[in-house]
Amino acid sequence: MNCCLCGTQKLVVLTTRLRDRPGKVWYCDACELGMLERKPSNLKKYYDEKYRKHYSPRVNQTSSYAEIFESYVHYQTQRVQLLRPWLRQDMRLLDVGCQTGHFLFNIKNLVKEVVGVDYDSGAADFASKVCQCTTFGCGLDETGLPPASFDVVCAMQTMEHVADPVSFASTLGKYLKLNGIIYIEVPNLKDALLSVYNNQPFRDFYYREAHILYLTQSSLEAVMSRAGFEGTIHFLQDYNFLNHLHWNFIGQPQPSCHDGMGVPKLPSVGVEGELRKDLEDWAKHADMEYKSVLIKHGISDNIAFIGKLVKAN
Repeated sequence: MNCCLCGTQKLVVLTTRLRDRPGKVWYCDACELGMLERKPSNLKKYYDEKYRKHYSPRVNQTSSYAEIFESYVHYQTQRVQLLRPWLRQDMRLLDVGCQTGHFLFNIKNLVKEVVGVDYDSGAADFASKVCQCTTFGCGLDETGLPPASFDVVCAMQTMEHVADPVSFASTLGKYLKLNGIIYIEVPNLKDALLSVYNNQPFRDFYYREAHILYLTQSSLEAVMSRAGFEGTIHFLQDYNFLNHLHWNFIGQPQPSCHDGMGVPKLPSVGVEGELRKDLEDWAKHADMEYKSVLIKHGISDNIAFIGKLVKAN
């Protein structure tokens, strides 16, 4: 197996265990890029028929599109805040890998028009209805969307699902207008639960069949540079400090993503009044401080790139 960025065969094994089965992820130390050894052969079929049977907001349970939407729609503030300075009311925005539209729902009133694309045709249909926008349940090249027709192109939690990230980023660039903005977000391979706590149960949960690539700041910057983009890296932390405590002490995910991404709730049963308020305020403050430390040191759970195309491939 070769590194898809530098071509070297000098790779080391990151893991031989995926979330649901045995599997191997290789790592290029020079590029800081992890790569799944065996990839789904037909991505459209995989995401249209299999993906949501294995991955949903409720671990080991299948969720409806409505449940998926409600699980994530309230946790898009960081992304909206990062993009807001770049947005205008006359802009068109494309979200590639839009899923059920939870990001589009939060951003649609800040631009003129939003459009979504997702291999999962059911998710795309749901997004169209809930966001009152155009979506396509197919590959980007099958949409018929004209080149250079969007002011902003987003791909959130999507690049890690493709085998050739440079080609993917280059394709996204073709749909950008002159001086358009691209926003790419991926999971961070240097997530604190891996890089600081070395949490083995989380490691077994983190690597999965659906994620073909595992990126760091360095590898994401390299991908975007080779695709002709210049921009800046930003770190985002979705999961709260109680989620990390839960992994470190219990060794498994919380029952709901709301527990992990929502306002942290201490188990203060029977406590009311000023004491309860003080405890809740402390938990919120502690969570903000904890997340700021992770972001400062680049060990948050997600990385984002915001930039412009300066040289088309």
